[in-house]
Amino acid sequence: MERARAVITSVIAIILGVTLLSGPLVPGVTLASEPEPVALETGNVTVAAVEMPEQVTLEAGSYGAASYYLDAPPAHVKFSNLTGRPTLVYKLTIEELGYTRTTNHFLDDSAGDTYDLTLASDTFTDGEIEHEQYTGTVIVSKRDGAGHGVVATRNITISVVE
Repeated sequence: MERARAVITSVIAIILGVTLLSGPLVPGVTLASEPEPVALETGNVTVAAVEMPEQVTLEAGSYGAASYYLDAPPAHVKFSNLTGRPTLVYKLTIEELGYTRTTNHFLDDSAGDTYDLTLASDTFTDGEIEHEQYTGTVIVSKRDGAGHGVVATRNITISVVE
């Protein structure tokens, strides 16, 4: 019985010791390896062509919902060079509404030769939409090892669909 008690006490002491040693009581000691950081906005991206949407819509909600839903088609990007982990940014601005929406796309070698940049959807209240159409700007820009820069810009019409 003494031997069993000694084994149990030893196991509990080891578990408690490892827990305290690797916990917050002893800073700088860890039993886990740190994850390798992901280096974003590195490498290089050269864009050969961009197809920007011509029109964006604000569609009225169904069943009497007092809101409008933003529907922005994707921008189609063709690369002539893509290395590392650059970032492409898709941005829509509607000045009359004081609205800007930006979506970041983190690329890597698996992206291939073409990529569709999508814009996250959004809603507007019934009180915000006062006209049948608005003018806006769509911008595609890049961030890579060479710095930041605008790839393409287009003025577009935002139609309100009831």
